Amino acid sequence: MKSPVNLILVFALFLLAGFKAEAQPPKGGGGPEEMAAKETQVMTTKLSLDDRQASKVEAINLAYAKKMHEAHEANAGNREAMHEVRTAIDKEKAAELKAVLSPEQYKSYEEMKAEQPRRKGKEKRTS
Repeated sequence: MKSPVNLILVFALFLLAGFKAEAQPPKGGGGPEEMAAKETQVMTTKLSLDDRQASKVEAINLAYAKKMHEAHEANAGNREAMHEVRTAIDKEKAAELKAVLSPEQYKSYEEMKAEQPRRKGKEKRTS
């Protein structure tokens, strides 16, 4: 008598676990190319980039998305090191963007970056 009950309980457990796994979308925004394309699209719209600027910004975004991806893989378990690397990469990228954008566009870019939510532990958690 216990065997069928146990079998049903195990089956129900696996069924519920499957629903839980489907409820959470996969993390990440794709590879560096996809991330750079999305960022370029947002910047082109919000900063009113012309074609020449958009082309240069796309190249900059792609180069730094690749650098960030490599840094993330190299520092996978070390949050402090990754934070330092991210800060350095962001500064380099900002310097290159400053050379491409007008002063007004660069100011808007800085404001746009400041508005982005930063992932910090419990702030993102909802449960």
